[in-house]
Amino acid sequence: MSPGPASPAPAINPDEIRATIAGRVFWCWLTPPIDRLFAQRRQEEFSHLVYVGWPLLALMWVAIGVGGRMLFPAELTGPDGVLWWRWVAAMGGALVLPIALLHMPTVQQHYQKVIFGFGSIVLAIAVLGTQLLVNARLMQVNSYVALLIISILVLPLRLSLVVSTLTSLTGIALGVGTVVLLGRAVDWAMLVWFCFGSLLVMVFVGAVVERQERISFLQGLLLEHESAERERLNQQLERLAHSDGLTQLANRRHFDDTLAREWDRLRREGRPLAVLFIDVDFFKPFNDTYGHAAGDECLAAIGGVLQHAARRPGDLAARYGGEEFVIILPGTDLSGAREVAERVLADVDLLAIPHAGSQVSGNVTVSIGLAVRVPQQADTAEDLLEAADRAVYAAKRGGRHRIVVHQELANTA
Repeated sequence: MSPGPASPAPAINPDEIRATIAGRVFWCWLTPPIDRLFAQRRQEEFSHLVYVGWPLLALMWVAIGVGGRMLFPAELTGPDGVLWWRWVAAMGGALVLPIALLHMPTVQQHYQKVIFGFGSIVLAIAVLGTQLLVNARLMQVNSYVALLIISILVLPLRLSLVVSTLTSLTGIALGVGTVVLLGRAVDWAMLVWFCFGSLLVMVFVGAVVERQERISFLQGLLLEHESAERERLNQQLERLAHSDGLTQLANRRHFDDTLAREWDRLRREGRPLAVLFIDVDFFKPFNDTYGHAAGDECLAAIGGVLQHAARRPGDLAARYGGEEFVIILPGTDLSGAREVAERVLADVDLLAIPHAGSQVSGNVTVSIGLAVRVPQQADTAEDLLEAADRAVYAAKRGGRHRIVVHQELANTA
């Protein structure tokens, strides 16, 4: 059975829920959004009950009809016998139709209204039996059946306490009204003792049970909230453990782990790995001129450029330390890595961050060292990183604000 569309989980106040759970009042009041969620949960439980519970209702009906005939053969003669079988047939019809309807998901959304209608009819039929049958034993049996129906309406059918009480009262009123219309005397003693008395007891038991269900429901919501909160905090801690707080790029630890992992993977695949080492030109004079707050803003802006440059899922931009950054480009050859480096150089220029202390430009610039290798067994990831590091120092010695490729540096050495 497919339940209806799930309602969005309402925002909950954990302190308010804890206070409600700890309260010593007889009833457990819920806020309207949580009350709707509680009603939806009860509807889902009822939907399951429709499938597993209808055979029990059918068995009860058969037991009342056939069992009554076997247990009271002498009593079920004459008018009482005819009335008994009519009573059993009417009870069966009043049970079969709602069971068939409630197998439809659209009807299940209004199951309390359906049960209110048919449940009151079933109970009215039982009340009629207590009033119309002549034999005292049969009247008593019908009284027990009425008591059983009231118990089912209040406890297992997942109705709200108000609806189950109204259904029971309506069924009793229909039964008594029919007796009056037929011109028969109402046995008020039996009616009060079995119907109203059992209803009073069942309502009390139902209130205790529903209060506990509401508390259990709130405890479940609280556990779900706390679990989601723990998951959120764990994810936040994981992000903090792997990211740089200033630039939101990967931190040094995450970079080292990723570099080692990608080196091993690409060595097995025989594909190249590229590393860009980026250094902000004349960053100390920038800090001295504009202050550390401006320096942090500058690094954060450059971090955004690098994050944009590492656009593929496997690429990683990281803050290596201070004003130094790195980008890992798995499966990227020299041509592709140079293209990324040129884009980084141009995008940093587009930031146009003023830098009066720079000796190469009026704005902040970067120097980039680039190294590309197909990982081999004899090499290590640290060798590749060291090659990119040497290339960036060559770029700084060569005038800054430029890109130096380690392979080209090696060829000219």
